[in-house]
Amino acid sequence: MPRSFAAVAAALAALLDVIPVGLLAIAIIASASPAAAADREELTWKGSDPGIELFVLHKAPAKPNGHPPILMLHPFGAPCADAYDLPGYSWMDALNAAGFDTWAIDFRGFARSTKPDAGVPVGRAAEAVADVKVVIAGIKARTGAKRVSLVGWSWGGVVAAMTAAVDPDDVQSLVLTGTMHGFVLPMMTEPFAKPGEAAAFALANVPYQKLEASIALAHWRMMLKGIEDVASADAVDKAEALMRRCGNAVTVGGKTLVVRPMGPLEDLFAIWSNRPIFDPAAIKAPTLVVRGDADLFADKALAAKIPNGREVVVARATHWAPFESGRSMLYRAVAGFLASGK
Repeated sequence: MPRSFAAVAAALAALLDVIPVGLLAIAIIASASPAAAADREELTWKGSDPGIELFVLHKAPAKPNGHPPILMLHPFGAPCADAYDLPGYSWMDALNAAGFDTWAIDFRGFARSTKPDAGVPVGRAAEAVADVKVVIAGIKARTGAKRVSLVGWSWGGVVAAMTAAVDPDDVQSLVLTGTMHGFVLPMMTEPFAKPGEAAAFALANVPYQKLEASIALAHWRMMLKGIEDVASADAVDKAEALMRRCGNAVTVGGKTLVVRPMGPLEDLFAIWSNRPIFDPAAIKAPTLVVRGDADLFADKALAAKIPNGREVVVARATHWAPFESGRSMLYRAVAGFLASGK
């Protein structure tokens, strides 16, 4: 059912449906001590279309656990593969410590991947799915794995869910963190709607978004109100530096702007206008949906829409939970789920 922002906020304020993720994590995986960071392997692979090259990041574990490799798909708000390998906050290292072989990509239009010229928003989810399928094939060829597990964060979770729905034979397990499917969130749609046409995206002829680096993480700060202590100054500084680096920051008129594809924003405009772009009922893989209880962007009803879906809600966490103090609980829950396969 469509939900107003007020209803979402009220639900969050009441902190309903909060599952003690620590109990689940303890039940399914012991807390692993951090291992030395794995060596980074940086690759360039061909995308699904001629002229498209994708940056691919690979980190292999010292002691493989025998489970399928993991492909991690980055968010719109932390716009590159390095979102999963931020020094001091590396989810890839946490998974390596548990024995998983980890991979991540820069989507087309982002960071070190090809930035196509176009007259429409670049990097829609359907384009990303086609590239992900090519990368999955490459990972399978290189590792000998029959399937790959997908971890998607935010819009990257939308791409992961779409991939699992259309390509079920290649996806072992699916993890969706802070992912959205379809509900009403006027605070995120009204600024991008055509005047007098609430359902029409006003930037349909703009290929790339440019915004001031200083406000790129404004929504994180908004969600942190009242729980500021969960995000250290170090984490915020590193996330801002990541945004500038992976957003290919440029200086225009004395202002530092980050540049990223407009396509994901058009996808999110549809999603937050309650016009979903994927069918969760088509997902066959076992799926773990994880969200913070202060995440205003995630779809609270998503797990119930997926046939083999289950949900973990992390207390005192926002849309940027992988960079916050609750990340160790998140990492253990996800590693345990991927190890169990169900």
